[in-house]
Amino acid sequence: MFNKILFLILFISLLDSKQLYNNPKEYMIINKEDWILGVIKLDINFSNGAFGSTFGFFLDEDTIITSSEITSLGFPVDINVKIKDDDTDLIICIAKARLLASDANKSLAMLKLINYTDDYCNYSHKKIYHQELIKSQMIQILHHQKPKKIEMISIESPFFYKNCMHTISAEQGMPYFDKEYNLIGISSNNKIITLDKIIDFIYDIQFKKLE
Repeated sequence: MFNKILFLILFISLLDSKQLYNNPKEYMIINKEDWILGVIKLDINFSNGAFGSTFGFFLDEDTIITSSEITSLGFPVDINVKIKDDDTDLIICIAKARLLASDANKSLAMLKLINYTDDYCNYSHKKIYHQELIKSQMIQILHHQKPKKIEMISIESPFFYKNCMHTISAEQGMPYFDKEYNLIGISSNNKIITLDKIIDFIYDIQFKKLE
């Protein structure tokens, strides 16, 4: 009798774990060890009181590329920028940003930093620490496609392109990398926005001289 109960518990556990694995949101319980340097997380408060999260990457020291879905819940009024500090092995808050431009046709948006913060998203003066952290992880795709600083992580990381089927329908602005840590593109509206389309979007913003 005891063996039958034990078998039943084991079977249910395996069934539940399979269902969780097939749920994209459950796959997004990301361990710090799976986090590729260069990825940023955006926690957003909207004007209508809603809250949401998305991903992106630093194009330069104060510019972020993400999905145009950043406006899907309303107008973002408070955007907290989080990045992994590999020295402390923590994903911490470093800045606040504002929406500069969003193009639904291109499925992309651009943000600009407006203030720096401490680890807990409280306002702070700009420090060398902030600059070094961003510089080591920004991805200047007009010149190179990978962050200056990388580390070996699990091959099951949801940020690797080969694993995108688990997250592409659930996460917006999520950067995907190849096995050499080169940026492939970002997720937006259930598709991957490739580098050439991101570059076109950047040139369009530069042409319009938005600041």
